[in-house]
Amino acid sequence: MGLNEDFQEELKRNLGARHINMIAIAGMIGTGLFLSSGNTIAMAGPAGAWLAYIFMGAVTAGISYTTGEITAFMPVTGGFVRHATAFVEPALGAATGWNFWYTMAISVPAELSAAATLIQFWDSTTNPAVWITVFLVVIVLLNFCGVRLYGESEVIFASMKIALIIGLILAGLVVDLGGGPNHERIGFRYWRNPGAFNEYLVSGNTGRFLAFWSSLISAAFSYGNIQVVALSGTETSNPRKIIPDATKKTFYRVFFFYVLSILIVGMIVPYDSKALSKSTGTAASSPFVIAFQVAGIKALPSIINVVVCTSAISSGSACIFLASRTLYGLSADGHAPKIFMRCNRFGTPWYAVMLSVMPSPLVYMVVNNEASIVFGWFVNVTTVAGLIGWVVIGVTYLRFYYALRKQGISRDALPYKSPLQPYVAYATTLVVFLVIFFSGYAVFFPGNFTASGFLTYYINIAIFAALYMFFKFFLTSKMIPLEHIDFSDELESIRAWKESEESGMFRNEKIWMKVYHKIF
Repeated sequence: MGLNEDFQEELKRNLGARHINMIAIAGMIGTGLFLSSGNTIAMAGPAGAWLAYIFMGAVTAGISYTTGEITAFMPVTGGFVRHATAFVEPALGAATGWNFWYTMAISVPAELSAAATLIQFWDSTTNPAVWITVFLVVIVLLNFCGVRLYGESEVIFASMKIALIIGLILAGLVVDLGGGPNHERIGFRYWRNPGAFNEYLVSGNTGRFLAFWSSLISAAFSYGNIQVVALSGTETSNPRKIIPDATKKTFYRVFFFYVLSILIVGMIVPYDSKALSKSTGTAASSPFVIAFQVAGIKALPSIINVVVCTSAISSGSACIFLASRTLYGLSADGHAPKIFMRCNRFGTPWYAVMLSVMPSPLVYMVVNNEASIVFGWFVNVTTVAGLIGWVVIGVTYLRFYYALRKQGISRDALPYKSPLQPYVAYATTLVVFLVIFFSGYAVFFPGNFTASGFLTYYINIAIFAALYMFFKFFLTSKMIPLEHIDFSDELESIRAWKESEESGMFRNEKIWMKVYHKIF
């Protein structure tokens, strides 16, 4: 394992610090923030939604820090999938890899359907299949070319997202303080009437808690693919420095991009607004669009939709990137055919990309269904499967942590030591497990049960369990004893890396760049 693998020569280390930082931002800011956050506010109320994003943001940061420590120690293509193989057992790595692969592959239709939803905001006459085809071609081209082109595209997309969110926060604050065309000061009026919290299924505090809990799944989807940085280890120059740097900024990004934006939009849109929960097949249910339409600002909704449309393309492109690199990692560990390791002259594993693109035509279901309904179905399915990956990350880290301790290896020798471990790993793993297990609790309430609703929330648990049992027998896999986990190759590689760092092979960032990158 590690950086000295024979097969890694075909992949090219063309991702620098700028690319990784922007890819991390682009991966975190998905279409969920702009689209499904409206349903979150309608479900839980402004304070409930705000707390849900804070809560899941803390979990996201914890998972990111945990991932960063292991990835800095073992920066391989395939990331946490191959870490599970190395530190837990091959069956878990194989099951996690194939589970994550189909999650990412199926997420591409989700993002493309979101883009079709946004286009309908302006153009409801053109068949959505036309726009879907255009977006799909762009995404495929970006992934078949070199990883550097993919990195540059994510820099552009992420820059647009950053500019949009900063603009939304500032414009929302101006509107809230009475700076809009109608000069009406709103303040926290909507937190008093209709209220800060909504109720769900039952009344009282129990109903408010259930509304908050139900909104966690939507908040989790909004945080996107935080694993994108970890999966690109072999294609990153100096990954042991760059990946932890990107990881450590997660908390600041969560606070700045999500917590502030949800707080602002919850101040200027009442949660009982019919537009928030209305399924129109357009982006009219986006809370940001609604807020500025109510304030009388006509130009901003179109600007928002342009950027969010590129966000959907960016997220779809990232999903194919993640799926193909996961498949590459599975192939490297012998859990998928070796053909998926074959790269073209750009250093792209093109057979892995081809297979990862194959589920994308499912998006043409939008042609015969309301785009918003299809998007909502994909949201729930892909989110639960993605959260299973988060649980595996936590379990893998705990095995890694205790194996180091068992073998008397100090974490001070690691390139990056994440804070408050192993408590962060225990807490985040437990919380994510509870969110998964109780994600579909509402279907068990009297009169609420539907087969489709039950399967949406729980089918992925059954799929993952079946994959694990299959590989358990197929690979005759056994859990690796803590004392037998091999750290020697990576520790030797780390020692060589530290010597090169001390000799100045890799230059440190300038002070002003460090300040800038603290958030961005």
